Amino acid sequence: MDATTARILEAAYVALSKGGVRRTTMNQIADAAGVGVATVYRRFPRKMQLVEALLLHEAAKVVGVVDRAIADEGTVEEQAAAGFTAFAHAVADRELLVRLLRGDSDYDGETVPPGELADQITAMVRDYLAAWIRDLQAADRYLGLDADVVAEIYARLALSLVLAPEGRIPMHDDAATRAFATTYLVPLLGDERG
Repeated sequence: MDATTARILEAAYVALSKGGVRRTTMNQIADAAGVGVATVYRRFPRKMQLVEALLLHEAAKVVGVVDRAIADEGTVEEQAAAGFTAFAHAVADRELLVRLLRGDSDYDGETVPPGELADQITAMVRDYLAAWIRDLQAADRYLGLDADVVAEIYARLALSLVLAPEGRIPMHDDAATRAFATTYLVPLLGDERG
């Protein structure tokens, strides 16, 4: 991604977070990015394309947060717990993303169908986790599990906690979230050599 596109996406995130998708114009985004509106339209002919690109850009940032969290951990179990905690908090910290996932139509209109967005994010997270599990399997570890099924369970749970964070699963305290993941999610990986 070139520097101008990155600047447009960063400006769009701030503008859309403040004004909502429906109320924010492409002119406002262009002004915030310090570029002409024609430059924005050349890259994103429709606002919906800009919003979709922005959400993918934000999702990539979440993946980066998870990658950094698991890189600091020594064992697979610690990586799984740290990755789940990092994902849940990184998504929850992105107000616009959460609002669009929850389908706040009063603020954002019908610009992004919430079910479609949730499906896209679930698939992205599932594919990321399945690839991580397959890497473990390629190293002859955790051979007895279906990588796609376990990844889908993790992805759906994490997304549901973002959409409805209040409940018995602790989501507002990293240590408690990590303890939950260690106790209840890590066992889904099964035995080390399956």
